[in-house]
Amino acid sequence: MNAIVDRSRREAALALSAAWLAFLGGLLLGGEIEDAPSIALAGAGAAVLVFLGFAAASRCRTPPPSSNAHRTRRALLSLVAGTALGTANLAANWLIAQSHPALRALLAERVATLGPLPALVASPIVEEMGLRLFLMSALAWVASRFTKRAELAFAIALVGSALFFALLHLDRPVPNDALLTTYYRAALVTKYTLAGLPLGWIFWRWGLPYAILCHVAANAAHLALQGRVF
Repeated sequence: MNAIVDRSRREAALALSAAWLAFLGGLLLGGEIEDAPSIALAGAGAAVLVFLGFAAASRCRTPPPSSNAHRTRRALLSLVAGTALGTANLAANWLIAQSHPALRALLAERVATLGPLPALVASPIVEEMGLRLFLMSALAWVASRFTKRAELAFAIALVGSALFFALLHLDRPVPNDALLTTYYRAALVTKYTLAGLPLGWIFWRWGLPYAILCHVAANAAHLALQGRVF
């Protein structure tokens, strides 16, 4: 329980258990868990990810104020930020689509196959816990071994996790033209890296639940407005 040094043992146990269950639930809803062996593997992997993520974060992240007023304000701001982020992402998709009919067709196909359950539940939970709680915290902890400047360690972790977030979104169909593919991938890396920066900032400054909430709002805005664009 010492992995979460800023909480009591009871609160730490609840936080670890809730995060572990949430991550498993996200994997299940995302179709990543299919049978008993995959459940066992996912359970063990989730336990390691959650424990190490909290452990690293607790050693280099200052916990925010935790009054009800602060929590309510952060939740509302996360929803607003997420809505703006989802709208901006859709606008970026529109700009990419304008550059070539093949790219518009690919983006329209992706929009048509984007289900609400994975978009609103599975992806926000799995990506925020994997990329922000675990990866960003681990990067910040490693960076803090080499510098005493907390803001520098935070910046390294923020940019690194945002870039990795972008690279994860490159696993999708691409055009047959090599030059067009290069442009498409560069555009995707740019827009997803920029999207990962506010999500990482919210996680680090406010906490994991608010990063997840922001991600949910971003995907919800995208789903609600995408029919007007594609």
